Amino acid sequence: MRKIWIPISVLLIICFSFLIAPNDPHYVDMSNRLADATLENPLGTDVLGRCVLSRIMYGGLTTIGIVLIAGLIVLFFGIWIGLLISQRDRIIFDSLLNAITAIPPIAYLIIFVSTWGNSLKTMIVAITISLILRVIKLVKSRTEVEMSKAYITCAKACGAGSLRVKYVHILPNIMDDVLAFICLSCADTILAIVGFSFIGIGLGDELVDWGKMVLEAKQLIQVKPILTIFPVLMIFITTVSFYNLGTRIGEKNARN
Repeated sequence: MRKIWIPISVLLIICFSFLIAPNDPHYVDMSNRLADATLENPLGTDVLGRCVLSRIMYGGLTTIGIVLIAGLIVLFFGIWIGLLISQRDRIIFDSLLNAITAIPPIAYLIIFVSTWGNSLKTMIVAITISLILRVIKLVKSRTEVEMSKAYITCAKACGAGSLRVKYVHILPNIMDDVLAFICLSCADTILAIVGFSFIGIGLGDELVDWGKMVLEAKQLIQVKPILTIFPVLMIFITTVSFYNLGTRIGEKNARN
């Protein structure tokens, strides 16, 4: 149990570190551009004179916030819909889910960006839709496997209805698998968010994110490599934390 709390603690620290950010991440001071580290700006400033440390801290809030919002939506609706459609016409639902989940996440983002433009809403909707379909497919498959087990037969023999069987007996047994899948998907999602921002399909100008920081610093990597190193380091730490969390939840479920 303690091992699970280690990556959770790391993610919470990164997400809420903006509360102790030393400066406004959007404040531009051209007279102080590319400055070295000082007490006021512990990691120096970028090409526009903005505090690098503050932007990294607010970037954690943006990136992890998107992932957590999308993850909670996916967790609730993915489980509910997956349980609801389990044991329905397998040919229709399986064919539909297989066809839709074959579409890469970037395709959803391109569709929504062309409709709504670059924004936080666009990113959350695109990630949620691309992930929720995979969770629905996972829940549906796992539920159908559990339905064939002896404890479900016993529950039905004792008079348990379909909803009770699914939500009381089956759900606790598949929850760890779902959580592990979502955590592992969050690691991929962070890389997707960063990648989209790096190529210009991002969150707009009003939010700070690590992908945008790397994009802005790529021309200065030889002049001031710290502008690239720290955002990349935070991307690595956050991705590994989600991956470790998902792996440990999966291992815990396997031992049980």
